[in-house]
Order: sequence, then C-alpha cells, then structure tokens
Amino acid sequence: MLSAEITAKRLEEWLAKHGRRFPWRRVKDPYRIMVVEFLLQRTRAETIERVYDEVFRRFPDVESLATAEITDIKDIFSRLGLLYRAMRLINIARDVLKNYGGYIPSTIEELLRLKGIGVYMASAILNFGHGIPTPVVDKNVMRVANRLWGETRESNIRKFIEELYKHSNHRAVAYALIDLGSLICREKPRCSECPLNDVCPKLPLLKEKWRMQRKVIIVGGKVILKEQPVTRICKIK
Repeated sequence: MLSAEITAKRLEEWLAKHGRRFPWRRVKDPYRIMVVEFLLQRTRAETIERVYDEVFRRFPDVESLATAEITDIKDIFSRLGLLYRAMRLINIARDVLKNYGGYIPSTIEELLRLKGIGVYMASAILNFGHGIPTPVVDKNVMRVANRLWGETRESNIRKFIEELYKHSNHRAVAYALIDLGSLICREKPRCSECPLNDVCPKLPLLKEKWRMQRKVIIVGGKVILKEQPVTRICKIK
C-alpha cells in the first residue's frame, strides 16, 4: 500500500487532469455549498449545473432565500423535478437567519441541528465552504475505501482520509475520492484508468457490511452520530 503522502499526491494530480469541473468547485462560500449540496441529494450534478447561475443570481445570500416564498422558486425547482424540496430549503435558510444571523454554522454540531442537513452535507459545508478539513464520505467514497483499504465503516474511513489531508489540499483530495468513485471505481470498475491501480488490492465489495454515519436527535435536541447499515432507510430529521 502506498504511503498517505504519495496516495494524496496521486489523487490530487488525477483530479487536476480528470476531475469534473463544476462551477461550485471554484467557490469557497458556505452558503453556496449548502444550497448546492442540498440540491445534489439524489440528483445528477449535471442537472444542477444547468440552473446554478440562475439560482444564485436570484438568491445570492441566506436572507434572500429565507425571505422567499414557494412561488418565488417554483419555476426553477419544477424544471429540476425538485419542487417538493423547495420549502425544505427555504426553511433551512430561515433557521440559519433566525438562529445564526444568516451565517452558515462552522461546526458539525450546529449544522446537524438544522433540520434537513445530515452528516454528508454538514461535512461538505465544512470542507468545501468553510475550508475546515473534514472527511466527506458518500457511497462513491465508500466503494473506493472498501476496495482500497478493506474498510466498511465510515468512522474508520474518515481516519484514513484525515491522514491523506495531512499531505495535500483537503478540498482536492475530497473531490478526487468522490470523482474516483463516481467515474472509475464503480460497481464495474475501470481499474486501468485509476491512479491507484498498481497498488490497489481490489478487494471485493462488502456492501452488506457497510456502515455509514447518520444523525440521531435525542431528548433535549442533542445530536449524536450512529453508524447504520447503508441498506437501511433513514429519514433525515
């Protein structure tokens, strides 16, 4: 297995040549990252890319979104087939405006208290928006970690990623892992195109053993993290 330093460098170099070039990857704005990550849930990135400029031209900040009505964003969300999410996003913005003065929280605990924001989204906001090195783990990253490190638990995978972050740009490494899983390390992997092909043991996927972190809100409003099977349907609170 390659050292964390060399692995991180290979990932960053691969991203520079082959990574996807979405407009939100060029910004370091917690608000934009929050909105985009919310829209990206179960939606193709290419679909969101088509309305990216329009969304932020009409709603450039938390206040403009928090004061919007459903009719104000109905046309955009209808085109995306995401009208059912519109009010949920407005409510998140209203919560941020009311409880945080319009400033997107910069701790995972505060982000997870927002209704509709889960572990992945909170991690992405911290990493890509606030510039705080935070592992970002989705199912694409789980696939890479399973085959490369033999890991099936998100808590352990986060430790491996944190080690990679020590040796490279954390945003680049995070995006590289996401793109590697999305484009190359798929159910039927294209190993010859992978920058880690020569060292990856290509371990079998053990999806039945995958455990990912989900937030659980307990009595008193306290948020705790619990690893649960990926196959289990968990409603984000």
